[in-house]
Amino acid sequence: MDAEKKQFLKKFQQIRELPSLPEIVLKINDLLDAPDTSIDSLCEVIEKDQAIVFKMLLLVNSAFFGLREKISSVQEATIILGFDAIRNIVISLSAFNTLNVISDKKSINHFRMDGFWKHSVGVAVLSRYLSDKKQMGDPEKCFVAGLLHDMGKLILAAYFNKEFEKIIKLSKKEKILYREAEKQMIPGGHHEIGFCIARKWRIPTYLSNTLYCHHNMQIGATNYEDCLIVNAADGLINSYFSDFMNNNSHPGEIDYRYFDEQTRIKMQPWIESSSKWFPEVKEMISEARKLLFEK
Repeated sequence: MDAEKKQFLKKFQQIRELPSLPEIVLKINDLLDAPDTSIDSLCEVIEKDQAIVFKMLLLVNSAFFGLREKISSVQEATIILGFDAIRNIVISLSAFNTLNVISDKKSINHFRMDGFWKHSVGVAVLSRYLSDKKQMGDPEKCFVAGLLHDMGKLILAAYFNKEFEKIIKLSKKEKILYREAEKQMIPGGHHEIGFCIARKWRIPTYLSNTLYCHHNMQIGATNYEDCLIVNAADGLINSYFSDFMNNNSHPGEIDYRYFDEQTRIKMQPWIESSSKWFPEVKEMISEARKLLFEK
């Protein structure tokens, strides 16, 4: 990493007013890193946050998870879904709330929070769907990585809004993707900013690494398949909808500028056939958005 980029990213690690993730996330991470953690001890921690419990049960009982029987407790959810899935759900819900706190506290120009979440939830749902159907990567890890993949954009817009505005203006003037304008205007990208914040929040390495690599596939990396899935989902959501940075003037048409070269190679059949299966996912995205935005 060159000195300019290192100095730039250091600014994000030093943001004093940046809120932390709730204590529940740290406690769950610590518990699941211990080899002798029991279901009872894990559930005891989760149940102390009833807001998280409420959202979790709504989510796991939705058609999105497709479980045959209704789950009525955290313990049931943990037994059926497993420790890792529960951790990923808690991280997703906690990060969702924390990022909303940031947007509520900061006056952010040129950034539409509703558009940000519509896009992020869409990528999360589609990432889980593609991972499951293609049997590539881990569906639950892909979901949370998809949900958080663009959080670096929000952090940049909230705490360094002048730099963010310059990127937006350049992308509109030159009619280029946000990511291309970002490369020209700042030393580090939103994927690197997201990685820095993820590490600051002690988000597990397997997730923070996917945030870092979702625009730059690293062949041979342990999270390579997860990165491919998230990048494919990101490109498809941007293609089928007007992306929240307003770069897509022809929603509904596949725009290959959004995809990494490796994604275009590995995911080509799924991208090309997306018009056939995407309507099914569209319904799942709609339901997930309702669940997350429900008060």
